[in-house]
Amino acid sequence: MSRAHIVGLLLWTLSSIVSCGPPRGSTVPRDDELRSLTEARALTLVQETLTEQSFARGAAFPLDIGGAQPFEVDVRVADTRFGIEWVSAQDRVNATELPAPPEGNQLQILPGRGEDSNVEVLLLDASRYRYDPDRDRVWEGSVSSSEVEARLRRDVGDFIEYLRGQL
Repeated sequence: MSRAHIVGLLLWTLSSIVSCGPPRGSTVPRDDELRSLTEARALTLVQETLTEQSFARGAAFPLDIGGAQPFEVDVRVADTRFGIEWVSAQDRVNATELPAPPEGNQLQILPGRGEDSNVEVLLLDASRYRYDPDRDRVWEGSVSSSEVEARLRRDVGDFIEYLRGQL
C-alpha cells in the first residue's frame, strides 16, 4: 500500500471518528428551558432515601422560624428533632423568613426558634435541583434528571449521616 493510500485511510478514519458522537446543533439551555423536580417526585426520593437509611418518614410538622405563622415542614425524620423541607418558589413567597439558598453545593440546615430551637431542618431548594429535559443537550453534557435525582439522594444521605452524629 502506498504512502498516499495510508494517509488517505488515516484521514478517512479520523473524519469517521469525528463525525460520531453527540448530535450537532444543540445549544446550551436557557434558564426558562430547565425544569425543577416536582415536589411530589422530590418527596418520593426523600422517602426512598430515608427507607434505605433505615429511618421512617414522619408526618409534616409546624416549625417556628420567626414568622407570624409557623412554617409547615414536609417531613419529620422518624421521631427525631430533624426534618426535611422541599422549598418551592411558593414556599419562598409564603415564608419570607426562609434564608436564601447558599452559594455552591453546600447543604443548608435551618434551626427552629423559640420552643423549636432544638429542631433542625434540611432545606432542599427546588432551584438547586434543575435539569435539562432536552435529550440532545443532555447527550452533550447538560444536566439530566437522573443526575439531579442522584444529587438529591446524596444530599439527603449526607444529612442523615449528620443526623446520626447528633443523636
